[in-house]
Order: sequence, then C-alpha cells, then structure tokens
Amino acid sequence: MKNTFFTLIIIIALAIVQRQSIFGQTQFITSEKGFDGAVLVENSHQDNDVNFVTVTIPYLGMNGDTLNGQARFYYRSELLSSENKIPVYCGVHYEASEETVNKYMDMGMAVVTPYFGEIPIEFPFGNSINFSKAMIQWARRLPFVDRSKFVLGGSSGGGYMTLAMGAEFFPLGALVSNLPCPNWIYGTNYLLKNQESSGCYLPKDKPRPLPVLALLAPGADLAMTIFEKDLTSKTWYTLSPISYVDRITAPTMVTSATGDMLCTIDMITSKKFFTLNKDEFPDSYVRDLKKLTSGTLGQVTLEESIPESKLAIHIIDVQEGQYQFSENDPKILDDKSYNITLPKEIDRPWSKDKQWNIVILNEGAPLPYIGHNRYLWNTSAQSFVKYYLNREIDVEQLNAAKLKRLLERYSGKLSEVALLANGKPANRLNFDRLEKLDVVTGLLDYANISPAYEKNLIKLYDASSIKPFGEILTIDHLKTLSDSLQINKGH
Repeated sequence: MKNTFFTLIIIIALAIVQRQSIFGQTQFITSEKGFDGAVLVENSHQDNDVNFVTVTIPYLGMNGDTLNGQARFYYRSELLSSENKIPVYCGVHYEASEETVNKYMDMGMAVVTPYFGEIPIEFPFGNSINFSKAMIQWARRLPFVDRSKFVLGGSSGGGYMTLAMGAEFFPLGALVSNLPCPNWIYGTNYLLKNQESSGCYLPKDKPRPLPVLALLAPGADLAMTIFEKDLTSKTWYTLSPISYVDRITAPTMVTSATGDMLCTIDMITSKKFFTLNKDEFPDSYVRDLKKLTSGTLGQVTLEESIPESKLAIHIIDVQEGQYQFSENDPKILDDKSYNITLPKEIDRPWSKDKQWNIVILNEGAPLPYIGHNRYLWNTSAQSFVKYYLNREIDVEQLNAAKLKRLLERYSGKLSEVALLANGKPANRLNFDRLEKLDVVTGLLDYANISPAYEKNLIKLYDASSIKPFGEILTIDHLKTLSDSLQINKGH
C-alpha cells in the first residue's frame, strides 16, 4: 500500500512537470528585468490548445524618448512538446487578424503581432518603425525561437513595414509584403496632390468623389509635420524601400493589385495593365509616377530598383464569378462585412530561383470608390512560406550592404537616416544592449550553419570599412560577446 502511494505521487509529479513543460507556460514566456528595454508580461491566456501572452515592450522613439507598445505572442500547445526551436510568423504594423494567426499556427508556427488594447497604433513610417524593431528584437531573443525561420508579413502599412524590417534584421526565413507603398516620395505626393480630388476636407454631409482615398489623404499633412516638408529631399527617399532593396536579402514576395487606389500599381511596375477612364475621376486626380516625383530620387518603380537577375513577376487574372465591390457596398475596407462566398483559393505563383517575386492581381482599372482592391480575392502565400521553412537560408542572404547595416546597428551609428521636421536625424535604434545582442546572435546563427557561411561572413567583414569587433573577426570573439550580452540565460 505504501509503495502504491509513493508510485501514485511520482506519477502525479511527472504529470505536473510534463504539463508545465508543454502547457504551463507562465514559465514559457516571462517578464524580463534588470536592463533597459526589459519586456513585461501583462497576462497570459489558454483557450483549448491556443495560448497567447500579452506583453508591454519599451522602445526608443524617433526623438530618443522611451515609449511603450504592446504585442501578443500566440502558440499552440503542441509546439512546446518539440525539442526543436520554433518558427515564427511576425505580423508588423497592424494587428494580425484571427484568420491570419490561425493560418500560420496551422503551419506549425508561433505568431507575434502588435496589440492595440491600451496603446494606439503609431504612424506607419514614424514611431511604428521603432516599435516594430523592438517587438521583433524581443521575439527573436526568446530562447526557443528559430531566428532563421522568422517570417515577416503584413498588408498596406504592414506591407511597407515588412520591407522596412526585412532590411534591418538577419537572418530571416521569408518576407510576405502585401499591397505596400515602396516609394514614399510618390506615396506622400499622391496623398497630398489628391486631397482636393478625393474631397477629404469637404463637410461631412457632402459626398466625397474618392471616398476611400479621402480617408487617407490627410495623412500627407501629418507626415510633413514629422519629417522635412520638402518632398524632393533625400529624407523621403531614405524612408522608401526602393532606396534599400540591397539590404532586403531574404526571399521576398510582394503582392500588388492593378485596381489599388491607395498603394497604386504605378510605383510597383511601369508595365501598363489598363487605361484609366478619366471620365470617372475628378479632373484634378493624378497618379502618374513621373508627374508626382518630378526632379526627385523617387522616379523609379520597385521593379526597376531590383536587379533583373533576382526578380520574377507573376500575374493572376480575375476568376469567373469573382465578387466585384460596388459603390453601394457599405464598408469597402472591410471584406468580412459581406455575406458572400470567397472564390477558390489561389496559391500565389512564385519562382524558387528568384529572391524577389512580385505577384500582380490583374483586376483591371481602378474605380473611384475602391480601396486596395476592385475584387474580393482569396490568394495564399503558404507554399512560398512552407518552402523556406524547410530549407537552410542561402549563403547570399548576407551581403556587403546587409552586413554594413548590422555593423552600424552594433556601433550605434546609422547612415542614411531620415531627417525630422526639426532638422535632426530620426532615431532608428533601440536600446544599445538589445541592438548589439540581436546583431551578434544573428551573425552567429549564420556562421554556425556551415563553414561556407562562416567564410562568407569573415570575407565580408574583412572588406568592411566598419569594424566594431576589431580588425580581424573571429567566431570565438562573437561567442564571447554573445555570452556577455545574453539576458535569457535562465530559460
């Protein structure tokens, strides 16, 4: 009887330990402490096998002031039973939808996303860049995360942020950028020059000629209170992904739509897919790239900024019976407000031998009342993401431009930084220790893949004009630095 009692106690204890190692997980993600930028766990929840943790993340703003943002980390319980590190999908700028969270969890990934419960969303290329960096750094320093299987994604402002963060972080699994603005010289001018045509400042009881564009057009005024007012200045080019495609080295899929009235196809490609019916638009409406970027650095499309050898363009045509938004639809920005059947899902085409894949939804000319899409689409980047989750990153993901940015981040001195309205450079660095930790661990992740990767890192470092690790780089020195910077040793 006594032996049976002790056996029962052991079984119960083992069950508790197993439950804590797989499910328990207030230990899985805990509050950090003892350093600038330490992340605070606010609460954790479990709903059947889905868990999420809400955290508050301190970060440095564009003026160097300490701000806070919030994020949520979602995961399925079975992920924790694996001895392997966990791949992560990170939605940037906007909070990922429940559908997106579930889609990536179904692929065996955890998901991290901004959470706007108590703290409002920041301006897309303002402090949102700084918060996105801090959120990604936090997720990447979690000891169970596989940084080389870290996927960034988002739409519209999130599509832009995907490209912006793809230029900062290393290594990465893949980037999925939907409907982005890659050229803010064009994008800001487009909003500014179409304020009148959109009717954005008409009285509320007056109909707006371009109703969805009218919602965004005032953003140009806000942007020019943050940054230099001269839209021909280098600041606006520096804010634009077209200026730093050489630092975006992970596999990248960009999806754009010909009917987009907000982030237009004009800055993605110079290829012509339609003739705009000018009778449907106000006479003052303008969207031509050359007219909106005259005499500036921004007279280039995303396609033109990418080396031809690295780019493939794919076109998806509208399916028969696919739903087209009408002027009478009550919420043109909210697809879920329609009680309609989605078309059959289309796997977005892409090429394995190209780093960049631009997918164009060929839906014809834009219409005045449209937002991002003329039609309701059902497309997926899942095969693209799955492919890169199941292979090592390419050795070419580290190039001279990427290494230069990483070494600048480590050194605390960034080049090519936008100027604020007060003439000072915008701060784009997080707390010093966290920047250093992210850079060093990323370089070690890369070097440890194989001797060929280590050799490429050392070769690029030798040729670099920035040498924060000394004249000669050794992996042992990086390991010593990593050990001294670690903050999650207890996990």
